[in-house]
Amino acid sequence: MASIEAWRDDAVERLRARRGQLVGRARYGLRPPRRDRTAIVTDSSAALPDAVLAHPFAAGIRQVPLAVMVGDQIHTEGDDDLALDLPLALAAGTPVRTSRPSPGAFRAVYADLARAGYARIVSVHLSGELSGTVEAASLAAVDAPCPVSVVDSRTAGLALGMGVMDAAVEAGFGRPVDEVVARARAAVTGSTVLVTIPSLEPLRRGGRVGAVSSLLGTLLQVRPVLSLDDGALHLADRPRTTARAIDRMVELVADRAARSRLRVAVHTYGDEVGAQTLVERLQPHSATPVPAVPLPAVLAAHVGLGALAVVAVPLDPDTAPEG
Repeated sequence: MASIEAWRDDAVERLRARRGQLVGRARYGLRPPRRDRTAIVTDSSAALPDAVLAHPFAAGIRQVPLAVMVGDQIHTEGDDDLALDLPLALAAGTPVRTSRPSPGAFRAVYADLARAGYARIVSVHLSGELSGTVEAASLAAVDAPCPVSVVDSRTAGLALGMGVMDAAVEAGFGRPVDEVVARARAAVTGSTVLVTIPSLEPLRRGGRVGAVSSLLGTLLQVRPVLSLDDGALHLADRPRTTARAIDRMVELVADRAARSRLRVAVHTYGDEVGAQTLVERLQPHSATPVPAVPLPAVLAAHVGLGALAVVAVPLDPDTAPEG
């Protein structure tokens, strides 16, 4: 199984290779002038591992934690207690809810980046169909001390995370802000996110079932495969076992990989064996190492124990600015 560090190092090597194709300051690894830098802000649903965030190429990334409420206790992503309490709560059926960050949390991050000398910010977030996070970021952007471009990724997990990484690379090359935004949008718009879960009950309780709600009564004896399309969850298939669900997700990714080069990653929450199986079977269809990354708590709270997910993002997305 590819480690997170191997996945990160592959991304860094591709960054270096791309730098060699550039002209000007970026080709020689020179950062933009201190007062002309662009920062990238995201939220903890992006699932960016610490090994990525600690690397120098991610110096301009800030990740705002989302809140998870287990019973009457409020936690933020990354709390040690949350790592212990959430799986127990999901197994016991204890009420679990999530909450967006407040606009004030985003204002504080934007202000800190402005004080650090960043001239502008691109803020890329969890789908607005699943959370109010992008709305909170937009409210905070109104009176931020520097210009903020807010992007609704219409996705989640490492599909969002890879878009954030792509944006950070563009910003590090000193690209204009519209190109940084375009790079993020191209990655997330071209992404595929597939999820299989033992039960739709956590999604139903959290109000995230969306277009699948009308099928709840027909999915009691299956292991559904859901896709995240245009920001919302939709039913992709209804296999009856975990093995068949894994087969179906591999088939769907293989079909995409036959048409374009992909970066593939696996998420899990409580099914490491299934995750390892997915990694091994998906590696031939990925142009980069396939890591297995735990689902962020804010997503795990809605999909439950035993969830498996696959993310596939174009290796070279079309980055033509919109207009």
